[in-house]
Amino acid sequence: MEPAGVDDVPEQAGVPRWMRWVRGFNVATHYIAGAALVGILFLTVVDIVGRSGFRRPFPGTVELTSMILVLVVFAAVAYSEDMGDHITIDLIYERVGRRWKAALDVFADLLTIVVVALLSYQLYQFVLRNQRSGAETPVLDLPIWPFVLVASIGAGFYLLSTVMRLILRLTGRPVDAIDPTRGESGGVEV
Repeated sequence: MEPAGVDDVPEQAGVPRWMRWVRGFNVATHYIAGAALVGILFLTVVDIVGRSGFRRPFPGTVELTSMILVLVVFAAVAYSEDMGDHITIDLIYERVGRRWKAALDVFADLLTIVVVALLSYQLYQFVLRNQRSGAETPVLDLPIWPFVLVASIGAGFYLLSTVMRLILRLTGRPVDAIDPTRGESGGVEV
């Protein structure tokens, strides 16, 4: 169920369809990341109860937690970019004028695009190397490449989100996605 008035928001009217699709995908992966985080919690509780109560820990808990954590991070990073929620250091930014701020924003977006493009490409190369070598986790013998592929795809969508942010910024449109769960002061409404 969609909150009332979300379709009427003027900032969404000027956003091209492909950008809305990417943002929708990022919202979906954000929820997947949340579910994976709950999975880590469940796995940890099962391991602690098994270890403490029955002297039988869940095998491969550390391994599975590490692999699922890759999913959590890389499935949520593009959504954070859409929302403008990444941590920034504004030591210089707050001391300069509006034009310099705009220039710093564009520079930061361009630098992010280059770094994340390299990250996504190198992760994909790592996927290929892991497929060729048949690399597996040491305890559960899970193939490593699917988790690295998730990281590469997540970085790719982070790249797309940053490109969208730059395009929106250069065309004078609002760069942050509209999140109906946030109040006027930011944060999540309760």
